[in-house]
Amino acid sequence: MAIIEIAQLITALATLIVASVLIWQMIIQKRTLDIAHNDADSSMSLTAVENKINLNTWFSDNLNLDMIGKMDKGLDSLDAKEKDVLKSFVDGHILLLITEWRLGRMDQNPIYYRNQIHRLLENTAMRELVSEMRTNMRETVTQGGVIALIDEVYKETTR
Repeated sequence: MAIIEIAQLITALATLIVASVLIWQMIIQKRTLDIAHNDADSSMSLTAVENKINLNTWFSDNLNLDMIGKMDKGLDSLDAKEKDVLKSFVDGHILLLITEWRLGRMDQNPIYYRNQIHRLLENTAMRELVSEMRTNMRETVTQGGVIALIDEVYKETTR
């Protein structure tokens, strides 16, 4: 064997070793990224749950039996402060749902979002408020996703 052939063999072997190391580094990096993604997803889910708990707690603190009865009758039964409390609660929940959908929480499972929306539309005042809000957001929010589900569930609950 000539020196050139030996040099070519050594170069090929070195290239193979470098390629193997690079492939191994890519495998390790993919595993690290998968772990980071799972951590981020868990963190997002916990934050969403925490925000919902905080919003529900705030609403419960500002709610009374008289207001519950008025909410079953409709928005016109509520005084200005009660309307503000209800509007803040509904706005907050819709914003959370839109954000969760946009971030892909729960793999955008429509069952999860429909259940959340059903709870949001459980009384007359909330349905009236959502209807009012949807009229105002028609041109500002892209159709589809959570907005389409809100429209579907709203139609189901008002039949």
